Amino acid sequence: MESRTRRWIQSACLFYLLLGGGCLPAQFDSTFVETFSSRTRVNGGLRYRDNSASFLVGEEETLKLSNRGLALRLGGRYKWLGYTFSIPVSDLGTDSEVGNARSLGLNLQFYRDKFYLNANGRRTIGFEQRRIDEEVSFRDDIRFFNVLVFGFRVLNSRHFSLGSSFKQHGRQLKSSGSLLVGGAINRQVLLADSLRLPFNRQGEVVIERYAQSKITAGLGYAHTFVIARDFFLTPLAVAGPEMRFITYDPRGASRQIEKNMVSVRVRGRLALGYNGRRNYTALTVAYLPSIDNTENLDTRVDETRIELTIGHRFNVAD
Repeated sequence: MESRTRRWIQSACLFYLLLGGGCLPAQFDSTFVETFSSRTRVNGGLRYRDNSASFLVGEEETLKLSNRGLALRLGGRYKWLGYTFSIPVSDLGTDSEVGNARSLGLNLQFYRDKFYLNANGRRTIGFEQRRIDEEVSFRDDIRFFNVLVFGFRVLNSRHFSLGSSFKQHGRQLKSSGSLLVGGAINRQVLLADSLRLPFNRQGEVVIERYAQSKITAGLGYAHTFVIARDFFLTPLAVAGPEMRFITYDPRGASRQIEKNMVSVRVRGRLALGYNGRRNYTALTVAYLPSIDNTENLDTRVDETRIELTIGHRFNVAD
C-alpha cells in the first residue's frame, strides 16, 4: 500500500513539472489581462455535484448507480492564505429519496500563469441502484473511491488567463485564447458486499470489487470572449488518447484482469459571468465523461460539477 501511494505521489510530482511547475511565472500583457496587487477577497455560492456509473450490454443500460449532492460554499483569500468551507444542503431535493449517502472529498486547484493543475480525491458511500423492471433501491454497502490528477499547459500565457475565468484571480480585458497541452492520471475503485454486473459473454457476474486506472494525454483549446468589457464566456475542451487498466474480483474467485484498452477521451469545461474590478459572479461547469468498453464489460462513469460563485475584492485601487 505504501509503495503504491509513493508511486502515485511521484507520478503527480512529475506531472506537475511537465506542466511547467518548475518554470518561472509568466508576465501577462497588461493590455490583455489585469492582475491585482491585493489578493484579499471573500466569496460564496453553491456547488452541485452528480456522479453516476452505468453498466451496459450493447446499447442497453441494465444497471445504474448514482449519487448527487448540493453544498453551500463560503470562501475567500487573505494574503497567501486561501480558504473554503463547504456545507451540505440536503433539503432541496438533491439527495436520494430512498437513502442517505455520505461523501468526503478533498480538492486542490493551482491556477498559474502558464498552467492549471487539479488534484482531487473523494470517497462516497451509498448509491441509488436502478435496474430494468426493478424498483429503485438504495445500497449503503457500495463504496466508491476516486483519485484524479489532471492539468493543462497554457501555451499563450502572455495573452490568456485561465484563472481569470474559472477562479476570478484577475480580469481578461480582451478576447483571447490558447492551445492547451493536457494530461490526467485517474484511479477508481468500486467496492460492494455483492453487486450483480451484466457481462457481454457470461450473462451476469457477482463481484465484490471493480477497479480501473487511467492515463490520459491530450491537446485542446480554450478561448475567452469578453463582452461589454466586464462580461465573459470561456469554453474549454481537451481531447486525446487514454490507456485503461481494469480489474475486478468475482465473488468467491480470484482477481480477473481485463485486456488493456486505448480509446479517445474528451473533457469539457465552461465558465461565464461578470468580472468587474471589485465584484464578480461566475457560473462554471465541468463535465468529465468516461466510456470504457472491454471484452466482458461496458461501463460509463460520468461526473458533472456546476458551481455558482459571487465575490468581492478588497483594496482595489480606483
